[in-house]
Amino acid sequence: MAASESDFPEPTDAGLIARVRGGDSGAFAPLVRRHLAAVRAFVAMKLPVAHLADEITHESFVFAFQNLDALASAGSFRAWLRAIAWNLVRKELLRFAREQANLSQLERSQLADLAAANTPGVASDEAMFLEECLATLPDTARHLVQERYRRGLTHEELAAAMGRTAEWVRVTLFRIRAQLRECITGKLELANL
Repeated sequence: MAASESDFPEPTDAGLIARVRGGDSGAFAPLVRRHLAAVRAFVAMKLPVAHLADEITHESFVFAFQNLDALASAGSFRAWLRAIAWNLVRKELLRFAREQANLSQLERSQLADLAAANTPGVASDEAMFLEECLATLPDTARHLVQERYRRGLTHEELAAAMGRTAEWVRVTLFRIRAQLRECITGKLELANL
């Protein structure tokens, strides 16, 4: 009688890891299949941006493969993967926070420069186009921009007032700024034709 696949127990994580350490890189694929959904869910809970969650999940497995010798022999592979993923999530959040702080400082500086450059009664093209572009935004987006940049509310204050998360406010403002930048650039190009 021939043996079926169900007659052979599925290899343990430790067994697969030993095979990878022994040079069988193909033994890592079952580890990925076994733990991918759990690691992806963990990352997505910490960082709810789909493409970043996918990227960090991928990076976690790449790092694990390249550093498999660092895993203690008695250690849990899934726990180790989660620790790797958490470190990558923290790194991404810190990078994002620095980027947002830099953008906010730059935008405040640019708005101050525009205000200083304008003489009473005469608006620069950029300021005029900014106002035109702001007027085309949906009411919620326009309100968000005004509360953040004219009233100076923090992301956390805006999140509380709108019943959203601070992360949602940051991402939404980032998208609005990109939309405004594109609108102003388009208007400037048309004006210079």
